[in-house]
Amino acid sequence: MLSKSNIPVVDTLKIFKSLNISVCFIVPTKTGLEKSIMDATKSIRDFLNEKKIHNFQNQSQGTEFKVIKSAILLSQNKYIETKISLYRPNTKNGDPRIWIYKLNDYAKPHDLLAITVNKDKLIIVNCSQSDLQHLLNDSDENFKSLFGNSLVEISQNASELLSIMKNIASKGYIKTLRPGDGGVGFTLETLLGIKANSSKLPDFHGIEIKSGRKKSLAKGRSTIFSQVPNWRISRLKGSKDILFTRGRYNKDSNRMKLYHELNAIKKNSYNLKLDLDLDQNFLHQIYIDEDSQIIDVTWELDRLKQRLAQKHKETFWVSALTKGNTGDANEEFLYSTVKHTGIADINAFTTLLETGIITLDYTIKELDSGAAKDKGYLFKISTNNLDLLFTH
Repeated sequence: MLSKSNIPVVDTLKIFKSLNISVCFIVPTKTGLEKSIMDATKSIRDFLNEKKIHNFQNQSQGTEFKVIKSAILLSQNKYIETKISLYRPNTKNGDPRIWIYKLNDYAKPHDLLAITVNKDKLIIVNCSQSDLQHLLNDSDENFKSLFGNSLVEISQNASELLSIMKNIASKGYIKTLRPGDGGVGFTLETLLGIKANSSKLPDFHGIEIKSGRKKSLAKGRSTIFSQVPNWRISRLKGSKDILFTRGRYNKDSNRMKLYHELNAIKKNSYNLKLDLDLDQNFLHQIYIDEDSQIIDVTWELDRLKQRLAQKHKETFWVSALTKGNTGDANEEFLYSTVKHTGIADINAFTTLLETGIITLDYTIKELDSGAAKDKGYLFKISTNNLDLLFTH
């Protein structure tokens, strides 16, 4: 459990992300260190499989099938040659295990360990026992030998899109082509020649375009994708069920509403919370009262990761200065800045959910007919934390 870490996980992740280094995390317990054994969590298994280091699914049970990999352990500002064992025991249904040789000499219970890979070489960093700013210095020769050059070249499509956007920006303030909150995005996409549609695919030659008002983005959150729960495996079977089970009556609009943010850290004022079941690979929305917890709906984590990968192979996050009243028909936009992100870091997704950085918004209301309408099940991240979600 990353919540047991003795240092902040998100702050540590930011350091690695600033260098375009993709990592997964593990936190050893006192028992684990004493027995020289740790659970290979789903995040670790996915990371090692993606990096083509090891696939636990193809591994037979028993010590005779144990796999040993050479590795480097970075701790206490030292570089230690070591090994990692990866195996599935005959007991406990063969739950995957991992162990880092010599770890007992260089780690304490609840230290935060980062696992990364470069050129097929496993690297483990004890973040709790190291000065990361000193250790991960891209001008240091030891760092260069392990991680190489982390700079990333811009793609041809990104260069083309940037050129078009510079031309749009040079036109100055442009009157909205659609009143309302969505005017900033609709106007930009129209100027780019992109027709409004409900496609889940990226907008421009494989590049997703997300835009917003600069004031809103400065302190707000950005939607990274929308995904309905898996109703087939959920107790509640649709938006109407959720609305009339967990929503509240709104006197001003004279109808039921459920517009609320949820995270995995603590329950909100509606007693709703996200809960990760990493053993079953599920994300649940649960209801918490004094005596019990009730699972309302469920998402499959693999499906959420697929949506993230599908939506964000490459993304432009555009901010616009504005004139006039927000949402008014005469509002004007000056598209001023853009952040360019690369492939979504699928391995970071679970970590960001678990630490409350990625949140979920319910956007459900009752219609006059008594039916329910939602504006999507919106997975969001603070604009200030966008860098954590991408490889670069």
